[in-house]
Amino acid sequence: MTSAKTSSVLLAVLLAACAGSKDNIDITKPVTGEAATNAQRAYQKGLEERKSQNFLEATRYFEWVRNNFPYSQYAALSELALADMSYERDDWASAAAAYQDFVKSHPSHPKADYASYRVGLAYYQDKPSDWFLLPPSFEKDQAPIRSALDALQRFTLAYPKSEFVTRAKDLIAECRERLAAHERYVAEFYWKRGGWRGAAGRWMVLADAYGDLDGGNTRSDSLWRAALAWRNAKDAEREKATLTRLIVEAPNSPHRRDAEQMLKELPTAPPPAQPPPADQPPQPTAPAQPNR
Repeated sequence: MTSAKTSSVLLAVLLAACAGSKDNIDITKPVTGEAATNAQRAYQKGLEERKSQNFLEATRYFEWVRNNFPYSQYAALSELALADMSYERDDWASAAAAYQDFVKSHPSHPKADYASYRVGLAYYQDKPSDWFLLPPSFEKDQAPIRSALDALQRFTLAYPKSEFVTRAKDLIAECRERLAAHERYVAEFYWKRGGWRGAAGRWMVLADAYGDLDGGNTRSDSLWRAALAWRNAKDAEREKATLTRLIVEAPNSPHRRDAEQMLKELPTAPPPAQPPPADQPPQPTAPAQPNR
């Protein structure tokens, strides 16, 4: 009996401890005391809680500043701190959205360039992984990388003098390499299954969007593979156009000689029929003979 009673007491103590833990903080509860009377003090209190890894408490203070002192400089800083905490918790989608909202709400803020850069960085961090037990990352959905590329390119255009531009350009290059690898994978997927038009389309995307990669070799190789795919698809018109592009846009391509030979082998289209001169009426046709 004593043992059962002791167990009940321990369980009650444990439940009470859990109820009072940081994980059960009500972030909607109003801030009280000295911090509630001043935006700067409440913001500083939020920074202290964040530094101590008390993220829920920090959230309570930052949201209190944002909601109760909307015209204070600390309201914007609190918004940015909330975005940073989402990033630190690896909540990439929430972080990207919060940074975007900050830039929209405070486009001239001294930290706007930082927030704009972090939009792209958050998307990039959400990229497919290369964990060895899973398929390679280039086989997976590249939506986060596309979003990262778009955000980073917009950042470099909007804030060309930002201290984060150099790092952003490095990430842009890496995003483009990843997207090119994905396009190449999909093109090969169609190719191996005889989906010539699908393969040609993907090779053309690779040439147009990422042709400058690998010193321009990507454009040369992609146009060559696209031309071969059009030939397999029996589409002489597109094959001719693609071979012509290869010769013009990649004159030093190792495929140029073969491309020129393939162009010679393509059938020549008959000249279009010429209309009769305007001063000569069309010749009457012989009447059809009746069936006998």
